[in-house]
Amino acid sequence: MNSDKIENFWKWFIANEQQIIEAVERESATEHFIENLDNLILDMGMFTWEIGPGKINPWVLTISPNGDKDLIKVSQKIMEEAPNLKNWEFNYSKPAKDWNRKFVLYDDNMDEQHIDASQWNYVALKYDDGMIDLILEAHNIEQLDSETSLTAADLLVVGEIGEETKIDWVLSIEIVNQLESEHASRKTHIQNLRGEFGLF
Repeated sequence: MNSDKIENFWKWFIANEQQIIEAVERESATEHFIENLDNLILDMGMFTWEIGPGKINPWVLTISPNGDKDLIKVSQKIMEEAPNLKNWEFNYSKPAKDWNRKFVLYDDNMDEQHIDASQWNYVALKYDDGMIDLILEAHNIEQLDSETSLTAADLLVVGEIGEETKIDWVLSIEIVNQLESEHASRKTHIQNLRGEFGLF
């Protein structure tokens, strides 16, 4: 990673901090402004990003490595260089959420789909090295195509355990309407997933 790109990004961020805050507060970010932010972040790697309310400070910027084990090392480096700004928190991956497990995504037809994962179950298949395969059981996803179902599964797992834990410990995620009999007796409620990874 070229350190000049990281430096240029944070210089731009500091210079435009107030405009960023105003754009988020008013939900009025101009296309040109968003394009600048996109380009500066993408210039450092194939990241996605989001800005929202922080846990301690008013705002948080998250730069996500898109589930890439190598890219998270770059996002960590980016955030190590982050300025100390009183209004901001910075995440190098998507953190676990304190949430109701309800979210919205778009399917292959770009139709909005409202997902309620609050009653989903899961089975964790553990290996000797600590890695885990996850099978999610969701009775309310019949309307989703297979790709959108997998996206919903990924969003739920990241929301529960955070992106870094998923990258480090989850080998695969499968989602089904009903578990096969060999797994059904081992299922547990999704609220217990964090405990599988020592997160409480």
